Amino acid sequence: MAQVFRPEKVNCMPDKKIFLARAGARYSMLVKEHGFMQRVNALFLQALSQIGPLVFHTTVSIDQLPNKVVPRVFDGAKSATVFLSTLGESIDQLINNYVNQGQTFEAMILDAWASESLETLNETFDHKLRETFGEGTMRFSPGYGEIDVRMNKYIVKELLNVEQITVLDSGEMVPRKTTTCMIGWYK
Repeated sequence: MAQVFRPEKVNCMPDKKIFLARAGARYSMLVKEHGFMQRVNALFLQALSQIGPLVFHTTVSIDQLPNKVVPRVFDGAKSATVFLSTLGESIDQLINNYVNQGQTFEAMILDAWASESLETLNETFDHKLRETFGEGTMRFSPGYGEIDVRMNKYIVKELLNVEQITVLDSGEMVPRKTTTCMIGWYK
């Protein structure tokens, strides 16, 4: 059974330059555009109010994981922490509402913000784990490298036993702003 980490929302706040770059905008040019930055700042605050960040996690011996879940970069690791991080359903609904209203700019900015917010959450939890476990592998997610993204179903439903997340046959998860990650530990 997975443990649950409930981070403060402040631990999910992405750097404005980074999420604007993800949205295809150059911060150095836009910071001069007062009206634009006011809109972005309002969306930033609206997004922050809509997230419900959670991290479900477990640490197990590498021997307990099926080979098809363990990446080659984990060679030499004795255990692994597997975790699922999510921003919750409300941010997906907010983005979808803007899309349905034809407000593409708002939806695009919010989608970029939420993607970077999720990455910030992952980095925050990664740092917390390394303070506890010490030296480890790089953080790894199915879908990158040799681990099939469809392994999310095993990770979410069997290993972590998280009922709040739906995993499609494609490996995509709902809510959309959800990821699975793993870190191998040498000690």
